[in-house]
Amino acid sequence: MSLTERGPGVLELELAGGPPRPPAGAGPAYILLRWHGRPVGRVILGNGGPPDAAGFAREVLEAAGPGLVAARAAAPGDPFAPLAPPRPAAGGITAGDVSVVVATRDRPEPLARCLAELGRLDPPPAEVIVADSASRDPDAVAAVAAAAGARVVRLSRPGLSRARNGGWRAATGTVVAFLDDDILVDPGWLSALAAGFADEEVAAVTGQLLPLELETEAQRLFLAYFHMDRRGWMERRFAAAPAPSPHWPLDAWRMGSGGNMAARRGALERAGGFREDLGLGTAARGGEDLFLLWSLIRGGAAVVYRPDALAWHRHHREAEALGKVLFGYGAGHAAYLRAAREAGAPPRGARLYALSFYADRLLRLARSAAGLGPVPAGLVAREVWGHLAGGHLGRRAAREERTAGGTP
Repeated sequence: MSLTERGPGVLELELAGGPPRPPAGAGPAYILLRWHGRPVGRVILGNGGPPDAAGFAREVLEAAGPGLVAARAAAPGDPFAPLAPPRPAAGGITAGDVSVVVATRDRPEPLARCLAELGRLDPPPAEVIVADSASRDPDAVAAVAAAAGARVVRLSRPGLSRARNGGWRAATGTVVAFLDDDILVDPGWLSALAAGFADEEVAAVTGQLLPLELETEAQRLFLAYFHMDRRGWMERRFAAAPAPSPHWPLDAWRMGSGGNMAARRGALERAGGFREDLGLGTAARGGEDLFLLWSLIRGGAAVVYRPDALAWHRHHREAEALGKVLFGYGAGHAAYLRAAREAGAPPRGARLYALSFYADRLLRLARSAAGLGPVPAGLVAREVWGHLAGGHLGRRAAREERTAGGTP
């Protein structure tokens, strides 16, 4: 067993080689559990002294159990042998078929760290493209990209969807993977994404996003509130049927997010890429990845979630930034639902799904107000406020896109 530090408050525990032992010292900690390098689960420790050794071991084994079973099922053989790397997809997709697009705007330092991690991948991708979303200092972005051997696609107008679209349209790979510039990839990230394209029906593969650090109260609150790392440790395949919920596929968040996603180039062409009146950089503030995933399922394709396609995200450190993020998540979700209705989602189904969102958030709000929720009531209210404003903001973003000559 070995325990290593990934970042402040974030540890990695290798389970092979001995019984798990708790970390020394007090304070909250996020612990990724691995078996011969393969991520199989996680444990979150709260404030207080070091946990009891026996209790910690039980919690680790419970948390790692489903991930270990899933990994063994995917790699049959000696149950005690080290897990092999992900096998190439039956459809022939390998890491060398994947172009990686990193969207960025005015953040050369995080971009440099992101590109450095991509440069350490073995096997490497076909290419790395930096999609510069109208940075105010394009020379700084270009210098960082050149130092990492990446190609730059410069966009004259800002917008996350616009940057991603410019990146994949310039790419040469059969598959295009998308990352944000504040994300660091795990060594097995690219191979795991490629292995998810098991057949031609799989249009997209999403991965796991874990916290890079857990140092501030805002980062701890974000982790407690959102489902970013709660999609589990078993591979899942999503299609039109069977439906995982009564609202399927409008609840497209179940499949993953655009910050760690890969899609076949042909599927992107058929879907028209990311909708440019949605996402960061527009009045809508988000929802572009949900709309794309919803469109793929609605078009008869499949989406695969791979927990071993792992990347690390630096959550916002300050309370003010977290409040803005929550407002944006609410607004983007509502703007996405508006766009989905315009694109043919059943109006009654969309209304019922929106009502289920409000019912869930009002319950969270009541629990938080009573001191029983994981975050202050004000943060839940920010997301609800964003959702209430999201329809108007989505219409505004669509008007602005048409005025600029685009097609929502």
